[in-house]
Amino acid sequence: MHALIAQLNEELESKVKQRTEELTLALSKERELSDLKSRFISIASHEFRTPLSAILSSVSLIGKYVDSHDQVKRDKHILRIRSAVNNLTNILNEFLSLGKIEEGKTQVHMVEFNLKEQVQLVINEIKPILKEKQIIHYTHSGVELVNLDITLVRNILINLISNAIKFSPDHSIIEVMTRFEAGIISLQVKDHGLGIPEDDMKHLFERFFRGTNVTNIQGTGLGLHIVSRYVELMGGTISVESQIEKGTTFTIKFIS
Repeated sequence: MHALIAQLNEELESKVKQRTEELTLALSKERELSDLKSRFISIASHEFRTPLSAILSSVSLIGKYVDSHDQVKRDKHILRIRSAVNNLTNILNEFLSLGKIEEGKTQVHMVEFNLKEQVQLVINEIKPILKEKQIIHYTHSGVELVNLDITLVRNILINLISNAIKFSPDHSIIEVMTRFEAGIISLQVKDHGLGIPEDDMKHLFERFFRGTNVTNIQGTGLGLHIVSRYVELMGGTISVESQIEKGTTFTIKFIS
């Protein structure tokens, strides 16, 4: 009888302990979500202000250019509006992507596709945001067909190439390289821009982290965190090499 009571007490304690751990974990996630929402409101209110102001001022000025010889000025402000809208869209996409990742709703769909063709498409789509005289140089070697999640790969490339453009000066070259040889798929994006301070490297893929030398450049600090999570979801690895004022190289590898 005593043995049975002891066993029941032990089982009860085990269940209570398990339930307590579950509640603690749920509370932790709830707090994390609440913090995420607070950070979103804080960052969104700050990051939205600049592009919205640009849109409003350009719309106001366009209305003043009524003569045909003012077309160049109109085009300039139309381009400014388009750039501001793209900034807003990117910010929203980053928060939506992060939300899906944190909630475990990001599904990986591995399909066979032509990597070289997809990278070239991404580069063509991103060319309008190039700075003056910037050039993207792309090379591929090895097999072109890969088996990865095409949407995640595109998002990774868009983020890394956009960053390379943003943090590089005019008249610079952004190098994009892909390779599929000996069962290893490699994606590399290299710029010759600001570089990343050594002390920042260990925090680079953390949520909301922004380098100490880029605080004057618009951004949410979410892009690289999302990239690293996408790479992780597909079973890959990501590494970075950087030197101040010489540039940064991101390398992603998948074993196929």
